[in-house]
Amino acid sequence: MLRLALTLLLLSATACAFSPDPERRNAELVGVAPLLSAGAIEVVAELPAPPGNLALAADGRVFFTYHPEAGPDTPARVAELSPDGSVRPFPNEAWQRPREGPHFVTPLGVRIDARQRLWVLDHGDYGDETPALYAFDLKTRALVHRFDFPSEVAGWGSMLNDLVVDAERGWVYMAEPGPYTFDPALIVYSIGRRRAWRVLEDTDPVSALDQHLVVQGRFMKVYGLPLQIAIDTIALSPDGETLYFGPLSGDQLYQLPTARLRALSSGDQPEEALLAEVRPLGKKPTSDGGVADARGVYLTAVEHDALAVLRLDGRLESLVQSPELLAWPDGLALSQDGRWLYASVSELHHVIGLDSEEVGRHAPFRIVRVALPE
Repeated sequence: MLRLALTLLLLSATACAFSPDPERRNAELVGVAPLLSAGAIEVVAELPAPPGNLALAADGRVFFTYHPEAGPDTPARVAELSPDGSVRPFPNEAWQRPREGPHFVTPLGVRIDARQRLWVLDHGDYGDETPALYAFDLKTRALVHRFDFPSEVAGWGSMLNDLVVDAERGWVYMAEPGPYTFDPALIVYSIGRRRAWRVLEDTDPVSALDQHLVVQGRFMKVYGLPLQIAIDTIALSPDGETLYFGPLSGDQLYQLPTARLRALSSGDQPEEALLAEVRPLGKKPTSDGGVADARGVYLTAVEHDALAVLRLDGRLESLVQSPELLAWPDGLALSQDGRWLYASVSELHHVIGLDSEEVGRHAPFRIVRVALPE
């Protein structure tokens, strides 16, 4: 399967013919002291396998995916962490394995919208199976929305990585780095019209830079060449009016008015004009997950074992750092009251390419949180 093929490609521990070039390293946050001490990090859960992305419900429950690159023998594809610490498959066990009817293949992105629906984005093993978008009612655990992506939107070689949801207006925006086809794009989905399309394909704001990624001393490579990942980080302003996004392998976070994206569906604005509407918000570190509030955009800082915040005035700050507790921080989520920033810690640099039975040697994997400064 394609998922297994990619894990073999990402054997970054193997020897290579060259070392990382200091001139190609992302220099953002180097030497910047964090605002909080490592003691501010609280461990929410310790898990037997790496978590992918996560989302928080109003009642305190945490929902998360087990990372698809952790191997097929994870306890579940999508799981629910209750306040008492117990973990169970969501919405039930039947969804976690192949069966007749809808089921999870390789879900990664999860978000909870303002209507308390859990949205799950499944890239279908890099398009080897049909990528899909699901929404579940958190009270009843029932499936309330499903969309199967047509091949012209997300076909073979695609990777629907992460998403944000505007429930009030009925839109979903997704990051598609195109790891096999090398055609990264934003994907826009109208919930009401049940229609999706690609925008900004192959443009600079969604494309990876020629950077060398080093995580805890490990030079990440593919086929002996530097691993460079296109659009990955994606976040939505609290009012739903601004989309923030950027490549993992990049030093710039971009912003775009969502009204421009919504106008495309009605023909009011040609897609060619979109690129002119994209504006840089500010410099960023090598980042995976992202989430926004009225104070800025919170980012994972993969190479710094840290979480960061990019203020809306363009100031980049290190929030908290810990090589032990933030080894490849992956996904981010904010508590409903805005007081807590949660992070999944996947340690991908340790586990990519390992057999599933060997992944456990790096356990426990964690979900952590920090109280945001006033």
